[in-house]
Amino acid sequence: MSKDSLPRKGSVWSEGTVLNPFTDFGFKYLFGTEKNKDLTIGFINIILKEELESPIDEIEFLDKELVPSVEDAKRSVVDVLCRSRDGVRYLIEMQNQYYRHMFDRLIYYNCDLISDTVSRGDKKRYGDIKKVFTICLSNFQIERNGQIKNEYKMCNTKTGKVISNIIHIITLQLPCVNIKNIAKGGKDYESLLALLKLMTDRKMGITYNEFKKAVDEIDVSDKIKRYFMDLICKAALTRLTEKERQEYRDHYFAVTIDDVIESAREEGLEEGMEKGMKKGMEKGMEKGMEKGMEKGIRQVAKSMLSQGISLESISKATGLSQEEISKLS
Repeated sequence: MSKDSLPRKGSVWSEGTVLNPFTDFGFKYLFGTEKNKDLTIGFINIILKEELESPIDEIEFLDKELVPSVEDAKRSVVDVLCRSRDGVRYLIEMQNQYYRHMFDRLIYYNCDLISDTVSRGDKKRYGDIKKVFTICLSNFQIERNGQIKNEYKMCNTKTGKVISNIIHIITLQLPCVNIKNIAKGGKDYESLLALLKLMTDRKMGITYNEFKKAVDEIDVSDKIKRYFMDLICKAALTRLTEKERQEYRDHYFAVTIDDVIESAREEGLEEGMEKGMKKGMEKGMEKGMEKGMEKGIRQVAKSMLSQGISLESISKATGLSQEEISKLS
């Protein structure tokens, strides 16, 4: 996909629009930088409103590379990692492409952070180990249950009793968010996610001023509305330096069509394997791969459409008819 082939008006590069928060650069710029620390604090307070004993008012950003205590163990780099005054850490991860072992990855991150708090010979009691909140925003359903927000803790599977609060994983499934309901009353985190999702929808060609108008119409408290407005203001492309704009462009095109197709193939393969448990594993895998490839091509077409690329160009790239592509919008 050529960068120069993108139209200017109503596209991702329009002067009057905002950053896509679900690009690697956009997410880390808005929620992982010192100059936008207030956005990170607000994000945590909104998402974890029901889980926190009281809102946090200050954070310290930490090294995003998790260095394991075991030599030669896998090193991980997370999107955002910070710590509040009470020592509780918050790991925020954004995942665009489907990944079959997402829960395993999140648990590995948590264990890495927990083990890092106790050194050999340390007399700290295990009861003093500080909690880790992990918030994962995913552009696919990690657990196919139709729920926007899901919580996971260690518990007794028979009684449901939570046995430890050290690990607390929150997943936010963007496909379950309906941006058409953005102005309607609901939970604050639902309104925030709807706004973030609206910021990714390039085919609508929404301008910065239209975003501000949309925020003004959301049914939330004045405090939350001010936060939303601040988010939109700091996401405006006009606030970026030329260097930041170039970095944003590079990140925007970092994910290739092959990556998207492979991601969808994996998702389709897993669905096929699940069904294959009932109808025969071999047949299930074959059907899953076929379904995944088809879904991947449609995802590519939908993504290109949202970026303002012509139906003719999308048709040539994907092999889908213009009529099929039009129905994807």
